[in-house]
Amino acid sequence: MFNIMGSLAIAYLAGSGVVTNSNVVGRGLFRALRHVVDGNYRDAGIEAIAAVTAPALMSYATTCALVMDVVDGAYELADPALQGPDIRQLPRAA
Repeated sequence: MFNIMGSLAIAYLAGSGVVTNSNVVGRGLFRALRHVVDGNYRDAGIEAIAAVTAPALMSYATTCALVMDVVDGAYELADPALQGPDIRQLPRAA
């Protein structure tokens, strides 16, 4: 049962990622086509390159954010141990 649920979850995530990336690329290519129709070939080239690289850059940014969140969480967990023991001197009985 869990294998089926896990497979469905992975399929859903992969499908939504494909749809999102194809929409981003399609929107960028449509912008490039509009620039070509207007005669702005340089801007069309820039839009086309941006459309193709946008999914990779979005993946890079989200991966960096995830790694930074993990590093920050690990630092918060390990910081008290790295500070050293918190031993208070008790007064000695006379």
